[in-house]
Amino acid sequence: MFLNFINYFRGFAILIIVVGHLFGTVKVFNYANPQLNSIFTKSFFSLISGGTALFVFISGFLFHHVFYTRGFNFKKFFINKFKNVLSPYLIVITPVIFYELLFNPRYQKLYSTKLEFLKYLFLSYYSGTMLLSTWYIPFAFMLFISSPIFIKFLELKKYHKRIITVLLLIASIIHRPIHDFTVNVFQALIYFSPIYCLGIYISLKKDTFFEKFKNKSYIFGFLTLGVLAIQLYTGRFFNLHKSILIFSNLDLVIFQKFFMCLYLVLFFNKYEIYFNEKCKKLFNVLAIYSFPIFFIHNYIIQFLYPALGLEKDSGYLGLVLLTLLTLSLSLLFAYIIKLIFKNNSRYIIGG
Repeated sequence: MFLNFINYFRGFAILIIVVGHLFGTVKVFNYANPQLNSIFTKSFFSLISGGTALFVFISGFLFHHVFYTRGFNFKKFFINKFKNVLSPYLIVITPVIFYELLFNPRYQKLYSTKLEFLKYLFLSYYSGTMLLSTWYIPFAFMLFISSPIFIKFLELKKYHKRIITVLLLIASIIHRPIHDFTVNVFQALIYFSPIYCLGIYISLKKDTFFEKFKNKSYIFGFLTLGVLAIQLYTGRFFNLHKSILIFSNLDLVIFQKFFMCLYLVLFFNKYEIYFNEKCKKLFNVLAIYSFPIFFIHNYIIQFLYPALGLEKDSGYLGLVLLTLLTLSLSLLFAYIIKLIFKNNSRYIIGG
């Protein structure tokens, strides 16, 4: 059964991801010294950044709602993901990898032999870090490979909430992996697993959950803001990255995004009926083209805007305008590619 509120949620998630990637372009946030940012900027940045967690939640929800309920077949599931996820990933990231490794002095100095070149070529595909968002794909494949484990989780008669709680605490200890060539996809899998399991659990218990909390979404809204307040007080209002073997302060972002996912799924479930037609159409278009936008916006932000000289201090007005421009250009390029390649476009840009 098609769920409009999840579709709108997915459209909102890709919007958040694009906005988060534009902070550096419009110089709204001071990355060099984050503590110098205003309270509003710190808060806005913290709520927007890390939007990947929303996608992970939705993926977990759909894993149960779509793939499990219609009869899960690991082989078919994996082949589907190979064609619709890995194929566009390889096509989108390959030109950047070869361009950067062959022509960018920053990467050229990393290798001096063909063997070293092949090493960094492999690591470039393995990490997905040559583009802003494509690190997500190697991690996503770890999710897909781990599907039998998540099947075991959702088929448990009890202990779901206890397992999610334990995973959440573990995630807060290990943090997100360091964002470089050697990004630890296993660490990313552990870090995001409580969000993925939360999505599975909410889908599994959706009737009970929505009935119980349909008029109490404010609870999770306040919890989200409560965690944000702690983040601001402690100065840990941004994504934390470290080696899995090093212990440091607890990551608070995972708790904020955990409660945010619960708030947003309740919000879209309850208020979708109040959206006007323009709002529904906007979220629906963003949802349908979410994967193409996910891939294409990397090129626009990383290469087109610097070439046009748009990387400058343009403030929040610039953030709004460039968000609209980025989404419009992404949709335009996606439409052109779909026009040329028709149904095969999903193997090129994921949709």
